[in-house]
Formats: sequence, structure tokens, C-alpha cells
Amino acid sequence: MEMPICAFQLPDLTVYNEDFRSFIERDLIEQSMLVALEQAGRLNWWVSVDPTSQRLLPLATTGDGNCLLHAASLGMWGFHDRDLMLRKALYALMEKGVEKEALKRRWRWQQTQQNKESGLVYTEDEWQKEWNELIKLASSEPRMHLGTNGANCGGVESSEEPVYESLEEFHVFVLAHVLRRPIVVVADTMLRDSGGEAFAPIPFGGIYLPLEVPASQCHRSPLVLAYDQAHFSALVSMEQKENTKEQAVIPLTDSEYKLLPLHFAVDPGKGWEWGKDDSDNVRLASVILSLEVKLHLLHSYMNVKWIPLSSKHHHHHH
Repeated sequence: MEMPICAFQLPDLTVYNEDFRSFIERDLIEQSMLVALEQAGRLNWWVSVDPTSQRLLPLATTGDGNCLLHAASLGMWGFHDRDLMLRKALYALMEKGVEKEALKRRWRWQQTQQNKESGLVYTEDEWQKEWNELIKLASSEPRMHLGTNGANCGGVESSEEPVYESLEEFHVFVLAHVLRRPIVVVADTMLRDSGGEAFAPIPFGGIYLPLEVPASQCHRSPLVLAYDQAHFSALVSMEQKENTKEQAVIPLTDSEYKLLPLHFAVDPGKGWEWGKDDSDNVRLASVILSLEVKLHLLHSYMNVKWIPLSSKHHHHHH
């Protein structure tokens, strides 16, 4: 799709009086997500490291199962994906896009690695079923209609509000191809219970590059999304009063300066023999990406800037 390079920005709300400002902020900003991700040290930790960088704020997004695409649309244009345009494009690309086979291999590779950790082995039939399921999830058909007495978000007045299937991290990867633009997702790494105990990993956080599209055909500024409590939001900056001209930046590392996961970055290639090569360490080593290769990919798809850290940041621990 031809698109201007777009990043929606909140207007400078600091110019308004306190009452009006807090009303607008409650309406536009996903406060609970902001607090949760900042407290988890996932969001805006960079402001204390690099004072010229801006805070990013999650925009309020409808939770109807289409929030990934609403968030993308809000982040670029400032409105929800009500006509399901992005969703339909996502589904079409998964079903019959030219990149389909390569995307599927990347997905299967990553899923195989995850399965290994949990000791799962799928049969070929199961792989096909999983893949078909992923495509079906992306469909723009509503999951079901909830009547007024249903648990629809915020109890919308209208009698019929469609709810869509929620999407998974592979769909974020495909979306990067639809938009031809890198996507960075800010998320916590673990799901915690009310006592703060981690009980399940959250796989969404990290970097999704449209690796099946030549970098020269892609937008270089990433779309930045936040994910928390099974919900996506767009992360946007606010216009600054004094034109310091600092663009909003997003670190590609976490607050410990470890590179964020680079999702679905491995394509083992057409000749890969599933079930055989996966357990051959030599074959495995030949397709696993070194840090150097990952950094090269980041540089080819985005404008990356090294920021030297003053020594004090190396020592302090949150």
C-alpha cells in the first residue's frame, strides 16, 4: 500500500488548564497500561538515560479483538481500523500473498524452537492445522455477536457489537509486511499474578522486521506499539512546545541493554527438512543468526543510531 510516512502525534496538552487536560488525557491515553509498563521498567525507562528522548504514551484503543490493527491505524493516522482494511489486507497476505511460504517457514521455525523447550512434537497434520488456525484467526469475520447483556467492552449501547478473534505475535510479523514497515512492541516479558509472581511468559515484546520485503521498499521509521493485559495500543509522542526537534526514539534494547528479541528472523530455506534438520546441530548452527547479523538487519531496515552511555548508567540497577 502506498502510504505517506505517518506517525500520529498527540497535540501538546500541557497548554490547557489542569481540568481540561486531565479529562482529555483520561479519554485519549490508556492510563493503566502506561502505569503498568512504566512500573515494569519496559516503557519510558530511556527518558532518564537520554534526557533528549521523549516519553511515549499509549493511545486508548477499543478492545474488540481487532486491537492490534486499531493500534497500528491509530499510530499512523489517529483513527481506529473500523472498516477492517488492515485486517483484510493481513488475511489476504497470509492466505495468498507471494511471501506466504517464506512467512510460514519463519513461523514454523520459531514455533519448533518453542516446542522444543516445552517438549512438544507436532505431526505434519498438526502443523497444517496450526497454520490454518492462524490464518482463520486473521479473518475479518466477527467471532460472534454479543447482545446488550453480553460482556462487551464498556457496555456499548448498540445491540450488536462484533468481536473479532485476538491475534498472535505471528500476525504482528505479517502486519509488518502489510505495512512494509518495522514494528516494535513494548511489553513485559512475564505475566504476573496479583502478588507480582511471574507465572507465564509474554511473547509479544520485541522487533518485527518485514524481512520478506527488500529493505529499500520499506518505511524506515518503526511503528511502535504497546502490549499489556492482552491488549495492544499505539505508542505516540506529544508535540513539544520548544522545538527541540528531537524525534521520538525507541531503544532497540531493554533497560538492561540487551537487544530486544528479533521475531521470526530465521528462514531455514526451502531445502530444510523438518523433523530431520532440526535435530542436526550443524544444520541448526548454519541458520541461527549471530548478533552481528541481527544488528546488520536492524540497520538495513531502520535508521539506527548508537548512543554512548555515560558510565554512571552502566552501574546503576533499577
